[in-house]
Amino acid sequence: MTDVMEQPFAPIEAPARPVEPFEIHRRRWLYVTVVLLPLAVAAAYGWVAYDRGDVVLAAIAGILVLLAACFVPSLRDLRAPLLVADEHGVRLQGTQGWVGMLWSEIEQIEVRSRRGLRGPRLRFLSDQAPDHYAVPLGLVTDCSAARAEIELAHRRDAGRY
Repeated sequence: MTDVMEQPFAPIEAPARPVEPFEIHRRRWLYVTVVLLPLAVAAAYGWVAYDRGDVVLAAIAGILVLLAACFVPSLRDLRAPLLVADEHGVRLQGTQGWVGMLWSEIEQIEVRSRRGLRGPRLRFLSDQAPDHYAVPLGLVTDCSAARAEIELAHRRDAGRY
């Protein structure tokens, strides 16, 4: 008979799985369409204006080119996300650049619904910053307000410390 020393069973703990970052991006096809469609219509107006020698049609073509030119700078940032949320906090792309906040710094997260012509937004209120930071949702982004609320709540609970 062998002498086997019995040891209590110690369960092996599974390693903590890191929470995947949640990102909100712009809808690329929408921004490209808003640039290319006015350019195509402007080309048609320009051709007819050149063919007929009509100054009014040439002015309409010029206005459409200016409209498309207003959205060209937004094409430069299409790959960059508007918001990245992970277990540590959120990073937002604002007009001044990127802003980062830890979950412990965020006092409140509001999901604002559509108001008039303004689409839904995520607002982050911080107890340390006097300003609030907002990210658009809805048609211009690839995320709905309900999905953003669920994803942020999941990451905020995982990142509490």
